[in-house]
Amino acid sequence: MSISRKATFALLIGTSLTFTAATAAAKDYPLHMENDLVAVCTAIKNDSRLALNRAVKNTGLSFSKLNAGLVCNGQDMLTFSLTHNAAQTNSVIAHNLNARSTILTAKR
Repeated sequence: MSISRKATFALLIGTSLTFTAATAAAKDYPLHMENDLVAVCTAIKNDSRLALNRAVKNTGLSFSKLNAGLVCNGQDMLTFSLTHNAAQTNSVIAHNLNARSTILTAKR
């Protein structure tokens, strides 16, 4: 085999393995968990403390774990609440994360 054929073959194998891994990971991800995470973002945007606490409880995760991994429109929970002027949910999130609720931070 020539070098270009070997490179193409390796690229095709790598791509097929990536798709296989992504498909396997997607099958393990429960749909109800996605709905619960969307409910957290919706509660933050609607500025509802009660809905936020219920949504977080339904996920079975803590505020710190959600803040570390949950992305609402490309932003973490605290930044998302600040950009939507959700003062009540912002204070709940800040209290549970031991963070300052008035600082808008940038992430890379």
